[in-house]
Amino acid sequence: MKVILRKIILSAFLMLIVNVAYNQGGPYSESGEADVKGTIFGKVIEASSEIPMEYTSIAVYRLVDSSLVTGTVSNKEGVFKLEDVPYGKYYIEVKFIGYEKAVLSPVSLSRETRNIDLGKLELALGTEAIDEVEIIADRRRVEYKIDKKVVNVSQDLNAAGGTAVDVLENTPSVSVDIEGNVTMRGSGNFTVLIDGKPTVLEGADALRQIPASTIENIEIITNPSVKYDPDGNGGIINVVMKEQVQKGLNGLVNASVGLNDKYNIDALINRRSEKLDYFIGGGYSDNRYFGSLTRQNITYQEDGTEQYKDAEGNFDFIRGGAQMKGGVDYKINPKSNISLEANAGKYDFGIDRSNTTSEYSLPETTETYYSNKDLMIHDRMYYSSNLNYTRTFDSAQHKLVAMANFSYSTGDGIEELEFTETDATFNPLPEAAYTRNRNVESGNNYEYRLQVDYTRPLSSGNFEAGYQARIDDNFDNFSYEEYDPDTDLWNAIGENSSNIIFFRNIQGAYAQYGGSFGKFQLQAGLRGEYTYRLIEYENFDNSYEINRFDFYPTVHMAREFNNDQQVMLSYSKRVNRPRGHFLDSIPSYIDYQTVRIGSPSLQPEYVNSVELGYQKGWGKNFLAFEAYYLNTTNLINRVTEYDSETGIFYQKFRNINEDHLVGSEMMINWKFAKWLDVNASTSLYYYRIIGELFGEEIDTENISYKANANVTFNLSSMSRIQTNFAYHGPTMTAQGGAESMYYLNLAVRQDFLKRKLSATLQVRDVFGSMKRDFTSSGEGFSQHVLMQREPRVVMLTLSYRINNYKMNPSDTRGQQSGGGMEIDGGF
Repeated sequence: MKVILRKIILSAFLMLIVNVAYNQGGPYSESGEADVKGTIFGKVIEASSEIPMEYTSIAVYRLVDSSLVTGTVSNKEGVFKLEDVPYGKYYIEVKFIGYEKAVLSPVSLSRETRNIDLGKLELALGTEAIDEVEIIADRRRVEYKIDKKVVNVSQDLNAAGGTAVDVLENTPSVSVDIEGNVTMRGSGNFTVLIDGKPTVLEGADALRQIPASTIENIEIITNPSVKYDPDGNGGIINVVMKEQVQKGLNGLVNASVGLNDKYNIDALINRRSEKLDYFIGGGYSDNRYFGSLTRQNITYQEDGTEQYKDAEGNFDFIRGGAQMKGGVDYKINPKSNISLEANAGKYDFGIDRSNTTSEYSLPETTETYYSNKDLMIHDRMYYSSNLNYTRTFDSAQHKLVAMANFSYSTGDGIEELEFTETDATFNPLPEAAYTRNRNVESGNNYEYRLQVDYTRPLSSGNFEAGYQARIDDNFDNFSYEEYDPDTDLWNAIGENSSNIIFFRNIQGAYAQYGGSFGKFQLQAGLRGEYTYRLIEYENFDNSYEINRFDFYPTVHMAREFNNDQQVMLSYSKRVNRPRGHFLDSIPSYIDYQTVRIGSPSLQPEYVNSVELGYQKGWGKNFLAFEAYYLNTTNLINRVTEYDSETGIFYQKFRNINEDHLVGSEMMINWKFAKWLDVNASTSLYYYRIIGELFGEEIDTENISYKANANVTFNLSSMSRIQTNFAYHGPTMTAQGGAESMYYLNLAVRQDFLKRKLSATLQVRDVFGSMKRDFTSSGEGFSQHVLMQREPRVVMLTLSYRINNYKMNPSDTRGQQSGGGMEIDGGF
């Protein structure tokens, strides 16, 4: 595999060198004859706000017969470039849905005017009675771009009143389980960005704090370029927040309520002027999700006896919090801009479990009964701020961007367990054994980040380079305490308690070049990072250190064909740096039978990813196909080990060599009629784990699949019905696997007051079929766990737009630190 990857990278760079040399040769062909083709370029902006408009359509027509010659779309800066246009006279149409069309005529290419700069082209909002809702109806729920998938949140009625996690439930390349855990192509290790900037919280925790009503779109980037941090095996989820496009005061207010204690409210106010823009927003949520759990543990004794523990009860999730955010953007002069954003809030997460257990053995019939109560509550306060400065030079593409970020979080977590011996009806015995213990943790986490990015346009593309410094400084206290009923005090057990210091310093730099060579486009880059990590346990006088340098190459290639077809090939190397519970060696009781123990000696995972994509469009309809291969080394897996002497199951984290994932995804978006839109996707993949676990060789494999379908019925311009269906096939781990599951969601939306007010009623998991059915086994034990979440969750969401709030049609904030294939006009 390493040899193949080296060949891919070497071939890409050689191709780059050859094409650059060829294209620098001037306006003559190899035969010495004068070139008879020219170039047309320019920039598209929104007229009232002067915001660059991405994905604007630019088409070139012959003046003599109106036949289409070529076309393209604008990139994230609104810039487009049409190369190899034959000499002649043309007219050009510039279009974006909901905006008035711009027509430029005549445009003449000749030997004297072979490079034409059209300058800034302004598009104004349409004057016809075309309002926002009708425009939104023409947007696909999921759009495939050259380097990412874009989920348009406004198209997902079933996410109303929810969070970013709810939006991702029915999205290609992403899976969400019954507990709200998010994975990208099977990996829970991914990076979350908000408007291209880092977040205080990580992974699914960050996504749960973002109301879906405040999101413009979500970008799924599975093979990012070197401009992005290499962290996260799965890739990057970039959440692009809503932003108004018109000058003046605008805003949104959303409120939702659901059955069984579910409440959410949020608001966002924007004001835009010539030089100064600012926004302020906030939200509050308080949600409880009820569920059930059944579990059977079987242990096998040396004398042939089988010990059974059968438990059943409730498994409820508690999620809530409050947040405030604000920001200001000031245009110093036409070439300089500075912005400041801040976000502060409180995040609450808890699990409330209570169950009854019957314990018996076979062939003997001795039985004992007891009840367990487990309440886990985590409260965290967080704060983050971002300062950005942008300086452009001779063109909008020639620029320097600097960012400074600071984030801080602090909080406490308590997990308390109660054990009571009972009779067969689960009533406490007269002299019942009763014990209580708890895990207590508290900590302060600091992160500092400085980043500088420079972009320089060249004759055949763009050169980009940057530097980044990241420092994490965390102080945590973990303790295990037992309750003494005689003194009514909690006593810390020293061998299971300690203060932990986590320090990490990452220094990185990158460079990449991207160019267009006819219909072929290439981007190649290399990132180097130095990492120093230190973990210290004060009570045990132990320390663990990592000191290393790593390289992360990326290559992206694309080739356009006639009839709206495109083929893409990309490669990237990424890393998963373990932290938190993965590294904490202090035992943490999940329940009376299960203890979790991390390993501070865990090594980072490294993943090599290759993707091949194809797209074909038919007007508003399209088909997309992706094939991918991922190889993870130093694979980190959570494994279970049974201690027959104590009867305890230990969950541990281990590096177990490597895995291989080969898969394909196909997606279709089709407008069968004016009133019917279908967005469907399916994926099929092969997964194999190879390594060593507890001294034994493992080699397991399986084939699985996944399918999603979104069907929207446009009853009128004011009414819509949408169904979301998802099927997840069986999955596999090193010690077991999960069974398949499916679910169906239903939503109805009605608009009022000229679409200033909208109401959405939804029912989630209509058939009550969403579950987690998991089986695992190891030396001396087997386990079966079935979790069922609360079915048929009914939510009502109301949204009100202040002053006809309209979203930015070409939001570029998500690209602040991004790194897609941004090459002279895009694709």
